[in-house]
Amino acid sequence: MIEIEGVTFTYEGSSKPALSDVNLRIEEGDFLLVTGLSGSGKSTLLRLLNGLIPHFYRGKMEGRVLVDGIDTREASVASLSKKVGLVFQNPEHMFFSESVYEEVSFGPKSLGMSKEEMEGAVRWALEQVGLWDYRMRSPWSLSGGEKKRLSIACVLAMKTDFLAVDEPTIGQDSLSKESLLLTFKRLREEGKGVVVVTHDLEWLDDLHPDELILLSRGKVIERGPSDMIFSSVRDLAINGLIPPCKYILSTLVEVK
Repeated sequence: MIEIEGVTFTYEGSSKPALSDVNLRIEEGDFLLVTGLSGSGKSTLLRLLNGLIPHFYRGKMEGRVLVDGIDTREASVASLSKKVGLVFQNPEHMFFSESVYEEVSFGPKSLGMSKEEMEGAVRWALEQVGLWDYRMRSPWSLSGGEKKRLSIACVLAMKTDFLAVDEPTIGQDSLSKESLLLTFKRLREEGKGVVVVTHDLEWLDDLHPDELILLSRGKVIERGPSDMIFSSVRDLAINGLIPPCKYILSTLVEVK
């Protein structure tokens, strides 16, 4: 379980909080969507989950974050990354191995998994993202969408309880988005706890997140079932977000 209790965080050198009095509880198996405009605090929220804040990103932090009861201020990022895997917006920043297989195996090896356990974890992770047949290719030879799925596999292979993904559809074409959607559907069926940060609400509508969290200027201004918040077309528009088309059409029909 991840618990965010009354967290306010201000980056070093900034006069305005990136997050203000955020409270959130994430159970294993939950699928959460976090949305909001650029600068609303979405990426900052993800950085709280595995200790990048406050250990890597410096600033003033009030409140606390607990991962399985452990205060993130009292644990290392390395130990927390065994529980919460974070996939960054730009996957290429993660790659350094000669093959897809070697790239995905690095995490399990660093955790001290046995050869048999590591091989099983790598195969499972690559199958989850549809890249098992690409295992001997260079990561740099993959398409943008394939690289994003590879970055997810690298985290999945470490068998973390939670997966947090920052803007998975940025720069992806429609086929890549569909492949990512299938990946997240598989993870949901597996019972993986997932937190996705995105402003691409149309793409995620088919997944029916357990909860949608809307951030604005570092504050949680709406939270609840996605259908309920997507139906508030006017409120989303005020916050610069475009709800899925079916909700817009439904609103137009009601107005008529």
